Amino acid sequence: MLNKAIINLSALKENALAVKKLLPKKTKFCAVVKADAYGHGGVECANALYNIADCFAVALVEEGINLRLSGIDKEILVLTPVYPDDCELIIRYDLTATVCSFFQAQMLESVAKSMERAVKVHIKFNSGMNRQGVDSLLELEQIASKFYKSEYVKICGLYSHFANPENKSARRIAQNKFLLANNCVKSYNKNIVCHISASGGMLSGVFYDMVRVGILLYGYKPFPTDKITVRPIMKILSPILRERIIKEGESALYGDFPSKKEQKISLVRYGYADGLDRVAVEGQFNNRCMDVTAYTDPIIEEGYAVVMEDAEELARKYNTISYEILTKSAMRAEKIYLR
Repeated sequence: MLNKAIINLSALKENALAVKKLLPKKTKFCAVVKADAYGHGGVECANALYNIADCFAVALVEEGINLRLSGIDKEILVLTPVYPDDCELIIRYDLTATVCSFFQAQMLESVAKSMERAVKVHIKFNSGMNRQGVDSLLELEQIASKFYKSEYVKICGLYSHFANPENKSARRIAQNKFLLANNCVKSYNKNIVCHISASGGMLSGVFYDMVRVGILLYGYKPFPTDKITVRPIMKILSPILRERIIKEGESALYGDFPSKKEQKISLVRYGYADGLDRVAVEGQFNNRCMDVTAYTDPIIEEGYAVVMEDAEELARKYNTISYEILTKSAMRAEKIYLR
C-alpha cells in the first residue's frame, strides 16, 4: 500500500518563472533536478521545466542519462566530479562533466580521444567551501592553458559554490576568489559560462553568466526573504489503517510510553522506512514504527492523513532543513502529477 505524493507541476513552472523574472537578461537559468528533483521526480520535473530552463544540473551520471532517455536534449551538467568509470557514459550521452583537477581533465581527454568524440567540461573551483574543486589559481591556469584548444575536451564553464550566501562578508570573500578564477579562464575563452550562485547566491544578487536554482523551484527559500514568492509543489498523503482510544497509562507501538491522558490515535501507514525519522515529534504518539505512525490529530484529506505539506514546518520539528525533508519524505510513495 503506497503513500501518495501529489506534485503540482503548474506550481513548479510558476516558481521557475518567478525565478526567471529576477535574472538579468543575459544570465542563464540552470534548473537543478538532482536527487530525483529533490524527491519530486527528476524526469517529470525536468520535462515540465524544459521551455523555461536553459539547461539542467544533476548530481550523478545516472540521473543525467535518465533525463537524456526521457527526451531532454538541452545541456545537462553533472555536478559530481568525474570518476574513471563515468567517462565513457558522460561522452556517450553528451553530458557535461565536472573536473576538479588537471588529472581528471587528462583522463577525460584520453577516453574522448579513444571514442573520437568531444566532451563538454565545466571546471569547479574551490572558493572556500573546501568540498570539491581546483584549489589553486596555478592549477586552474594549467588546465585552462592546456585544454582551451583541445580537440576533445571543450571547456565551456567554470563554477563554484557559496558556503554561506546569506552572510555578506563570507560571500564577498568567496566572490573575490571566484572573480580571479573567472578572469583566468576568460583570458583563454571569453565565452566560458561562469557561475557561482545557487538559490541563496541568486537571492543575494550574485548572477554572473548563469545561476543554478534548486530549492526555490520546489517552493522553499534557503533563507527568509521578500525578494520572491514561491509555493510548495508537493504534499504526501497516507492511508489511515485504524483509530484507537488509548486510556491514561496505556501505551501504543514499541516500548513503554504511557499516555498521560485518554486520547484517540490514528494509525497511519507511514513509517521511518517511508522517509521521515524514527522520533516522536509534536502531533505523534510514541516513535514511528518502520511502517506505521500513530498521529494524535492528523489533517485528513479525502480519507488520507496529510503527512507532509509544508517541509519547512516539518524541518523545524525535526531540527533539520527543508531539503532533507523533501528528498526523503516520498521514498515509498506513488507520485501523482497535477499538470
